[in-house]
Amino acid sequence: MGQNYQAINGSSCAGSLSTGNNPASIVYAPYAWDITAFAVQVKQSTNAFTIKRYSLLSSLKNAEVAIQNGSKKRFLFANQDIRLLNTRISLNAKAAIAFGANIRNYIYAVNSESNWQDTIFQLRDFMKINTGHLPLSGEFVGSTWAEFYGTYAQTIIDDGKRLLNAGLTLKLNRALAGGYANAQGISYTPLPDANGTGYLLTNVNLQYGYSSNFDTIDSNKTAAANRKTFLRNTYSGVSADIGFEYILLSDEDKEEEGDDFYDTKIGISIMDLGGNRYRYGRRSRVAIAGRSGITDSVLENKFSTAATFDNFNDSLASISNSITAIGGNFFIYQPTRLVINIDKHVAQSFFINAEITVPVISLASKNTLFIKGMNLLAVTPRWETKSLGAYFPILYNSRNQLWVGGAFKAGPVLFGIHNLTNLFLKNKAQNGGLYLAFTIRPGKRYDREAHYPRDKLTRKERRSLECPRF
Repeated sequence: MGQNYQAINGSSCAGSLSTGNNPASIVYAPYAWDITAFAVQVKQSTNAFTIKRYSLLSSLKNAEVAIQNGSKKRFLFANQDIRLLNTRISLNAKAAIAFGANIRNYIYAVNSESNWQDTIFQLRDFMKINTGHLPLSGEFVGSTWAEFYGTYAQTIIDDGKRLLNAGLTLKLNRALAGGYANAQGISYTPLPDANGTGYLLTNVNLQYGYSSNFDTIDSNKTAAANRKTFLRNTYSGVSADIGFEYILLSDEDKEEEGDDFYDTKIGISIMDLGGNRYRYGRRSRVAIAGRSGITDSVLENKFSTAATFDNFNDSLASISNSITAIGGNFFIYQPTRLVINIDKHVAQSFFINAEITVPVISLASKNTLFIKGMNLLAVTPRWETKSLGAYFPILYNSRNQLWVGGAFKAGPVLFGIHNLTNLFLKNKAQNGGLYLAFTIRPGKRYDREAHYPRDKLTRKERRSLECPRF
């Protein structure tokens, strides 16, 4: 969510977008209100394939996808969100609310170290070059949900030199689609035959599930009817964010006339506490494969003609020692994380922001299903006023990738790119992404100075009557 509008994290001008990074941050803002009418963000990272002959400045029709050769642990991470009518309103200089609707999607897939070459034409070829990597394993989790959120934040300490703000977001979620797959202990042994060396499958533990609303899709119905049925067969849930923001104000004798900059701002938040509930689709299965006599040739014959999900399940049953349909509900937990953000005012309109993201959900038990984000470390120098901004986020993600991004703000428009190599190099589009937001703000800042002149009030009294200036 807001965590991936990376350029503005920690900025007091982020407005309603800041709820996705720290709900406490909506208090200290230079406007009485703002509305992000629409925002979209996409982000992805993989080492499994390369998108060739394409950059954001070239035509998509030239793009080619090539699987990366070699031995490695492959991964794919991606997340997207759409934000609609996200609104922030200052109740007064010490309290604010925010609300809106979002649609979010996360997926990830990882596997154990394996070798892949583009000269592979048969399953036997793959098994031959991976005998040194046994047992093989892999997993996938994906979740999509809609959320309607409400945020309340207020100042709980203000002594004229420092502020402490606290905020809470409660979200009503609708679990739109979800699924997972897990394959463990894939093992096989060499088996000489008339055509050379074949391979005998000895073990596979496989489990996969998906949300039951996919079963309601009927090719004989209209798209509108399918969409209505699909959405009706979903479940509601709740989640929450909580955050605190400590602001050390600049010395009053160092302020320039008309400015009210802070010196340092420290935010701490726990985001996305909760999960999404799904009912198992009727084709979900858990299987232990490895029935005697299952060779690579048998596997190819059985699965090469499996054109439907039901065909796949039938083929799996024919090679399994046991296979069972899964019923009931399953939960996929959201990417719960601790976010620590430090924002430092350097001079005039220049700031530098540093952020660390700790994936708390990764401490959950082994059998817990959850989705994972990519954020880890970020440093963002920025030049920013209320209407203009230039940002240069430097990102080091959980996949050990270093990205240098860029973003600009001009009036209501914020546009950013996670990885600037997406613009200029034609083989980097698989790692990066972009974001775009349209935010409406009032023409004038929230200012009551005309009725309460600055030179007749203490700083604490002044701050109780007006929002900060930037």
